[in-house]
Amino acid sequence: MKKIIYYLVLITIIVFSSCNDDFLDRKPLDKLSEEAVFTNESLMEQYVNALYNVIPHPFTEGTMAAITDEAFFRFGGTSTNYIVRGELSPDNVIFMRDGGPAHNTRMTFLNLWPRVFSYVRDMNLFLSRVDDAPIGEEVKKQLKGEVYFLRAWTYSNLLARYGGVPIIENVFQLGDQYDLVRDNYDDCVDFVISDLNEAINLLDDKPKVQGRVGADICIALKARTYLYAASPLFNDPTDPTGNVFKGTYNKEKWKLARDAAKELIDRANTGAYELAATYDDYWTNTGSKEVIWAKYFLPTSGNLAQLFYAPSRNIGGWVSCTPVENLICDYEMAATGKKPFEEGSGYNPEDPWGGRDPRFYKSILPPETEYMGYVLNMCEPAPENTVLKTNDPYQAEANQCTGYWLRKWLIDDEPVSESVNATLMYPWFRLAEIYLIYAEASLEYNSDVATCAEYINKIRDRADVMMPHVSSSLSVEEMREKLIQERRIEYAFEDQRYFDLRRWKLAEKYENIMTYAIKGIRHDNGTADLQDDRIEWKIAKKGTDGEPDYSECLEKFTVRKFLPQHYLMPIPRNEYTKSEGVIVQNPFYD
Repeated sequence: MKKIIYYLVLITIIVFSSCNDDFLDRKPLDKLSEEAVFTNESLMEQYVNALYNVIPHPFTEGTMAAITDEAFFRFGGTSTNYIVRGELSPDNVIFMRDGGPAHNTRMTFLNLWPRVFSYVRDMNLFLSRVDDAPIGEEVKKQLKGEVYFLRAWTYSNLLARYGGVPIIENVFQLGDQYDLVRDNYDDCVDFVISDLNEAINLLDDKPKVQGRVGADICIALKARTYLYAASPLFNDPTDPTGNVFKGTYNKEKWKLARDAAKELIDRANTGAYELAATYDDYWTNTGSKEVIWAKYFLPTSGNLAQLFYAPSRNIGGWVSCTPVENLICDYEMAATGKKPFEEGSGYNPEDPWGGRDPRFYKSILPPETEYMGYVLNMCEPAPENTVLKTNDPYQAEANQCTGYWLRKWLIDDEPVSESVNATLMYPWFRLAEIYLIYAEASLEYNSDVATCAEYINKIRDRADVMMPHVSSSLSVEEMREKLIQERRIEYAFEDQRYFDLRRWKLAEKYENIMTYAIKGIRHDNGTADLQDDRIEWKIAKKGTDGEPDYSECLEKFTVRKFLPQHYLMPIPRNEYTKSEGVIVQNPFYD
């Protein structure tokens, strides 16, 4: 075994903005002794505040959406794009700050391994000291419950990325032998659930301070953890033996996911939560009753979604996440509930973005949309080495966009600025997810097509959506496709698609398809006047069997590849090398 040395003499309490910028907006303290921290209620609260930093930041330039079939990230090189190209390896997953090649800011937060185990150690230290701390019992219960949740959150996210990981509950001292062996997947799930149950017993249903943790949030994480554990990647009936990388097959795992979701649905039925009337409520309204848990931001929070994702032309955004034509073609027609190229959908090629699912217009800005006082358009990219005309902003935008812009996460009519933040919040859990977990688990556990349809339709019945109902007379296979479709649209750009395609074992189907952009051909009328009606759009058209034909579109990647090893993340080489062979790498990476 390798000796792992921890320096325990001084504990640094860092006040930071990780959960709720408001309640964490405090002055940093200097280094303090361990005894000072665990005998002072205020310092213990700040210690727990610091542990919230284990939660990754939700808004990054290189988003998870851009490594799926949802979006494109225009910055190349060491950015998140190499994952899309199928180049992910134990070496290039390492961030530059840790000595590797991966960009520090233009990356997703997939690679958690090198940063979270130090937090786990600090959580374990807290749990080992809290019971004997001379502080008020109510404060003690709250803080202890939060730390149990944060440890469960950490392990749940590790499981989704890597499979089984080392379960660490002890606080290792100088000279201790530290066995880093990876535990079996099912044992890790049990560990997460055990911590969540501990937290539920200690916490109020809802936290008294917005952004902190309550019992309902623990139940939401329990439902998501069970959902992943029940899904084919980790619960495979064709390969039922459990190990580090997946669990032992058991259909009852679907029931666990269903029952956890139902517990929160019952809470919602008492009025604790409700589906918002408007689709954008959960990122524009900090008091949204749909939101179970979120991260909230202050105007001083720094560069966030409003700056990263807004259009650039005259608006000033960085355009770092642009929706792709592949996703656009999956937004159904509002009148029929059919995808555009399905027979009888009602799609009109002369009005290609008209009449879609209303969620389309809250999530995406298509060409010819007037937004923040400007009409958004783009034309063919300028030829290489061409100096762009200053009076042709359409051409300038074309060099960095797919023809579509992101609207989700933006606050309309608020400034796009590098000095003032307008982004309000990011929901980690909301009621719609709980409905869809319940729908999926009911379908997979006992082929309950009717319940699956009922809960999908609750979401489609949102007051500003009102999409045609999914029929309860569909087969299990047909209903599964409807569920996949509903999650794709309801959770566009919310970091769900990446994990969904993997847990369903469908990534090889959807992530080996090129990413497509559209282009506009500007018909010059010989004047400097640049008007919308002179742009001919080259977009997807109807192909065989109702599938999109992208032949006139632009390919945003010449290579887009998903390989079997990409179902799990690689453990960074420097991490398993220093374990001296104790940690086993995930399949196919070596």
